[in-house]
Amino acid sequence: MNTKLIEKFKYCLGISYSRKILNNILNENRNYFHGSVLDIGGGKERGKFVRPKTEKWISADISSELQPDFVCNVEKMPFENESFDVIKATQIFEHVENPEIGVKECFRVLKKEGYFIISAPFIYPLHGDPCDFQRWTKNKWEKVLSESEFKIEKLCNMGGYFIVLIDMLRNFNASMPSFFRYLGYFIYPFYYLLIQLDKTGFVLKNNRLNKYTSGYFIIAKK
Repeated sequence: MNTKLIEKFKYCLGISYSRKILNNILNENRNYFHGSVLDIGGGKERGKFVRPKTEKWISADISSELQPDFVCNVEKMPFENESFDVIKATQIFEHVENPEIGVKECFRVLKKEGYFIISAPFIYPLHGDPCDFQRWTKNKWEKVLSESEFKIEKLCNMGGYFIVLIDMLRNFNASMPSFFRYLGYFIYPFYYLLIQLDKTGFVLKNNRLNKYTSGYFIIAKK
């Protein structure tokens, strides 16, 4: 079987829909990445984000085993003030014990007019990396970023009610014995149709359903 086809098959079955949404959003916002970029938590490449060519791309991670350019915690980073044009911090702040301190530290090392690109889970399984400390709402992100003097340019949900529901169903299917798990794969195409409902008025205007999201994507400016 064609290797690329196998990879697409694995991506389709093995990656959560919320992660797929993040991959798409990052690729749609590639134009924000320029100059010197600090990729926090970038020791391990995840997803299908195609890293754009920039003047400099530096990875920082708490795990030396992942061989990042710098081993450090976002709460205290070994960089001079205003060192980077862009900071990428996707799916890492749930693992930070004192995230408010981490946000202020990012403000410190970011250049004036620089961009802070964040994603964070909300309704999403607990996962240690090595620890999982919290989930923040939209209001909390707005408050903390404002207090750190960031100006939010974009804050959007990464999927709604049906993304949350389907990722839970996928996890349920993955927990089943092999025979039933393989049978479950046959309804995956139906999931692709179902998640389109998140973009409709049926969800967006429904005060019960529109309060669900798998996470947030944020672009803030210093």
